[in-house]
Amino acid sequence: MSVTVQYIIIIAMYFVAMMLIGFLFSNASKSEKDYFLAKDKLPPSVIGFSYSATQMSGSSYLGCVGTVHSTGLPYLPVNIASAAAPWFCYVLVGDRVCRVSNRLKMLSISDIFEARFGKSAGIVSSIIILIATVPVLTAQLKAAGTSFETIIGIPYLLAIFIFGAIVIIYTLAGGMFAVAWTDLVQGILMILGFAVLLPIVVPAAGGLTNAMEAYRINNPAFASFDGGGKPMLWVISALLVWGFYQIGGQPAAVTRFQTTTETKTLKKSLIYSIFFQSFIYISVTILGICSMALFPDLAVADQALPNLINNFLPPIVGGIVLAAALGAMMSTIDSVLLMASSVFVNNIWVKALKRKSDDKAAVKAGRIVVIVLGIVGICFAINPPDAILWIITMGFSIMAGAFTFPLLIGLWSKKITQAGGFWGIIGGATTTLIWYIISYIQHGNLNDYVWGIWPAIVGSIFSLIVMFAVSSSTPKIPEDVEEAFFAEEYVL
Repeated sequence: MSVTVQYIIIIAMYFVAMMLIGFLFSNASKSEKDYFLAKDKLPPSVIGFSYSATQMSGSSYLGCVGTVHSTGLPYLPVNIASAAAPWFCYVLVGDRVCRVSNRLKMLSISDIFEARFGKSAGIVSSIIILIATVPVLTAQLKAAGTSFETIIGIPYLLAIFIFGAIVIIYTLAGGMFAVAWTDLVQGILMILGFAVLLPIVVPAAGGLTNAMEAYRINNPAFASFDGGGKPMLWVISALLVWGFYQIGGQPAAVTRFQTTTETKTLKKSLIYSIFFQSFIYISVTILGICSMALFPDLAVADQALPNLINNFLPPIVGGIVLAAALGAMMSTIDSVLLMASSVFVNNIWVKALKRKSDDKAAVKAGRIVVIVLGIVGICFAINPPDAILWIITMGFSIMAGAFTFPLLIGLWSKKITQAGGFWGIIGGATTTLIWYIISYIQHGNLNDYVWGIWPAIVGSIFSLIVMFAVSSSTPKIPEDVEEAFFAEEYVL
């Protein structure tokens, strides 16, 4: 049996398993609450793994290995911050998102913005999410297509169509039940994949010391935190963006805080998230460093992990690791599709377009949106930009710039008015996009920024300024909003 056939059999078995999970929960996803949130029906382990698997996309599993390979130590703070991200999200917003969402029966993050800042804020945030979803989906599909083509030899276009179709099918079938439980399976595979690869690759590279020496030989700048062509502001900004700014940049992950009415369940799920993310980001750092020693002349950085799999693992084991990599991509695609579907149905279709909706109609509309967005992502993935990580970063940054401080401060402070929050969201998204445009004009790529400052930081700071400036001259929040968000029993 050829190597290609062995890979195909393993991946096919994996795809069948994912679809079976989706169809298994199809009957449990008949109500809007169940389809979009699986409310109070997920254990802490599933919530924790699903939260982290959503955050850790193809960029984490495939892109980060390649980026560490090409960027070196300047990228290490990104991985450190990414491992610590659950602390920021759970501690700063998790509990309050859970409590407020339960009190007001919310189904999406846009529901939070609508309840806190008004109907227009809910609609605008939904539009931003839908737009930012496209580059995220594009990047995941590109990562999948690249992996299939490099490791198995399946043509890129065929791969993205097959892969995209599989994710769309199980997501529309089982909703949040399917998304969360497949995320658990995919997360376990991600851990097992690196657990198998690490003890093989590290000795092959001569150990970490020899691998670091490869950096010093091939590109000395990569071996220092202030090198690699990245200014120190870039390094500091990266630490903030991939840690603290996950609060606003990952609304699909934040949605997991709305899946339960028990804050104790969230605290338990944090343990799983911390373990999961710490292991993965330590692993990608080590593998990225080792890949430089093993493949110093690699033309395309994103090929680092596929080359490690091809060269150091037997086909059966390589197929499992490839399935793990695909799982990282799937776990983000399914979560983003479902989250975008939720905000469209609840905040645009029902509230903006004023369409009547019952559970059956809402679930049907949600499934249609999943299909449409999935197809749009596939179309954009046919001819995408080169670097997986930086495509994802752009979508992430737009949401982080728009949502981080309106969500955080909006949950904790009465001083932010409805007008302040609304214009803060618009100002953050707009400024982030402008900073990207200016940076691209200056540098000609998506990963070098003006003065080394990441667009999400510029956008969020502007958002913060706008929020307080507008709030100082506009009426305070209505009493019903104050009661909903700042009732005594909700103050920690």
